[in-house]
Amino acid sequence: MKSARLERVVTRGSGCPRYGSFPDLGGYAGRIAIALGVLTAAIMVMSTIHPWGDLRAAAPSTVLLDGTAIPPNVRQVLEAKCADCHSENTHWPAYSRVAPASWLIERDVHDARSHLNLSQWQHYSAEDQATLLNRIAAEVRSGQMPVKRYLVLHPQARLSAGEQQLIYDWAKAERKQIRKQLAAQPATPATNGSTTP
Repeated sequence: MKSARLERVVTRGSGCPRYGSFPDLGGYAGRIAIALGVLTAAIMVMSTIHPWGDLRAAAPSTVLLDGTAIPPNVRQVLEAKCADCHSENTHWPAYSRVAPASWLIERDVHDARSHLNLSQWQHYSAEDQATLLNRIAAEVRSGQMPVKRYLVLHPQARLSAGEQQLIYDWAKAERKQIRKQLAAQPATPATNGSTTP
């Protein structure tokens, strides 16, 4: 009796005596399955790595350009078309959580925030605000912003001619106002570090 049972196991091949043999993973399909499994595991591990810091950890600010006189229609355009990269109110789509796409997106957002962060506007000096407003006006008017590679996946962020003019006019007027305020401030004497009375 035992020999008949053993014979059945041997004739079925290697694997489970009850259900038969396991699938052969040594063939072409097996190698593809193993490669896909390794690739999936690698992507999952890589997705936990944030070379530019975890930008999603920043607490979102609800007010862009805090401390600035900005018309509601201009604020609305900036929030809809600029805030994803240039503020801490970034909308992170699902594909931005999978490496290596996540690294490219995080790098772009990190670079954009380092040039201009609308959520941190109140922390810029008046001179820096005036300089940034000048750059906003120039880059929006010339069509440099939003950048072309962003528009490929986000065509709704493209600025119309009217929106470009709206942002340009506001930035120039705000810059003029800041320059007036700076000119009205009394000049502070420069110190050369000497301590003579």
